[in-house]
Amino acid sequence: MSNWKGFLQRLKEKLFVKKSEKYIATDSPPQQAKTVSVPQVKVGRKSSLEREPYFVQIGFDFGTAYSKCVCRDIITNKAWVYLPAGFERMEHPFLISSVLLIRNGKLSHVENPGADYHANGLYHLKHALEKVALRQWHDPVLDPYRNALGESDVNQLAAFIRNCAVYFLAGAFGEIRGQVRQRFPSFGMRADDYVALNLAVPVADAERPEVNRLYNQVLFGAWVLADELNGHPVVDVVEVERLLTKISEKEVPSVKDACFIYPEASANVQGFVRSRVSSPGIYLFSDTGAGTVDQSVFIFLRDDNCEHLTYLHGNVLPLGSSFIERRAASAFRRTDWEALEAWKQRKESGGVEPPLMEARNAIHEELMRGTEQTLARAKQKLIVKSQLDQIRVIFGGGGHCEYPYKAAVMRPFSGGLFRRVISPDVLGMPVPIDLELEAGQARWMRRLSVAYGLSFERSELATFTYPVELETPRPEEIWRPRRIIQDAPTKDEC
Repeated sequence: MSNWKGFLQRLKEKLFVKKSEKYIATDSPPQQAKTVSVPQVKVGRKSSLEREPYFVQIGFDFGTAYSKCVCRDIITNKAWVYLPAGFERMEHPFLISSVLLIRNGKLSHVENPGADYHANGLYHLKHALEKVALRQWHDPVLDPYRNALGESDVNQLAAFIRNCAVYFLAGAFGEIRGQVRQRFPSFGMRADDYVALNLAVPVADAERPEVNRLYNQVLFGAWVLADELNGHPVVDVVEVERLLTKISEKEVPSVKDACFIYPEASANVQGFVRSRVSSPGIYLFSDTGAGTVDQSVFIFLRDDNCEHLTYLHGNVLPLGSSFIERRAASAFRRTDWEALEAWKQRKESGGVEPPLMEARNAIHEELMRGTEQTLARAKQKLIVKSQLDQIRVIFGGGGHCEYPYKAAVMRPFSGGLFRRVISPDVLGMPVPIDLELEAGQARWMRRLSVAYGLSFERSELATFTYPVELETPRPEEIWRPRRIIQDAPTKDEC
């Protein structure tokens, strides 16, 4: 029997500096520090190939509107961007539409990734999963699924959304694994060739056991069914359910070893904390996607070449860029897919029509208040409150722009949370040297930073502490600066 753990250790000795024990995402945070388990791999007869086993790490950024993927050859420590077949000539060929279609009870994947809204479309699947886990049955994001199902029973609605998520992820995973085999023609000829996958969720979601648990269920099911649903074949919804019920309990341990959930903010800044431009300190990260703005305040520490992120607070705000067109369309009481697509096109072309500007203004005000709440909750966890004055800001996400998003996030720094008006540094993400990018493709990194961060082998990812693991300091623990009282001058000093 070959021991995969031994092989992994040999890889680390060749490629990596030594790391400390890791915090890993589990179903029920808070977590305890523990070492990462690795699969035991059966070995057949000795291969005639004189090479080390392949180990490919997939980093998959499950996005609300578009998903992205970066893969890494752990042997050479080189990463590349996954490009879905057929879209190489598009402006952003790495985008995988997260929209599904349903017709006559059959699921399929969209063929035109350039449009966000379609007839019979099922949108914002990632956001819908969160609402199901939190049992927020009346949230508008569930309406397309409820309408498609034609059923008001919440249990059936939950199963339908879970099956849709498994179908989408499995179809994407199957295509990605297929491209890995194309890139390495001899992949699989050794019994210990291995591929693993990291998936990201927002910090605020990852620390909720019910959300984390559902994400894990979907991830494990999709990984097992990746070859069967490769490329998103048209399939009846009930067939996905049947395939899930066939998954053997014996498959679960190996799948759990291969699949890992990691906080989105940590993945997003992975390239930053590994770069020479990074430095320890306190940071606000604000990630604008299609469905939400995910925010977190964290303290970054580096000790003995080990990076650690301590999250003070995480917040998921339903103010993503798609809400601009949704609010504009709602002003005309028409929110069908054609109206939404038309307003989206106007938004992305820089339209300043009154409905768009009113939507931007409303999001600006709500995001400003949400950011102030994020900062205030983070400040509660600090023993030295003035530490917040040293905060730096990192922006990310495909929906980020100057107005309303950057302007709203920066406004609270002149508010009552701070002893004075501060102007925090806004930091950009460096372009990594280990990622294969051609001329002109460096601009992709704004949308690929999460997938890139997830492409590292999971024991090499920065360790982290969830906000729920960090106690709020008691009043007597809070540091207060002492006032210096000048002594009264003596007669000789006068």
